[in-house]
Amino acid sequence: MAGRAQGYLISNFTVTDPELMTQYSQLAGPLAESYGGEVVVAVSDLATVEGQAQSTLIVIRFPSLAKAEAFYQDPAYAPVRDLRVKATTGGFLALVPSLPIIP
Repeated sequence: MAGRAQGYLISNFTVTDPELMTQYSQLAGPLAESYGGEVVVAVSDLATVEGQAQSTLIVIRFPSLAKAEAFYQDPAYAPVRDLRVKATTGGFLALVPSLPIIP
């Protein structure tokens, strides 16, 4: 994926229903992978050194921001997203672009 702008889905939340979150992960993972998504950070005991954050941080890298957006907007993801919303509280989810690293 080097050499072109990638896209990232960054989420930060607290899991309130681990069983439901497991169901979410089992369904969301393969769907994200179908768009080229790769989990690059998955932490459930985030130690914040400044500011306020929730305990779970997930970062998924996609080949492009367009692919990240397509994953999030996929109609098949809507019921899966509902599982995450029910299984978590607080935090945020963001889609962000990255710039290529210039050597």
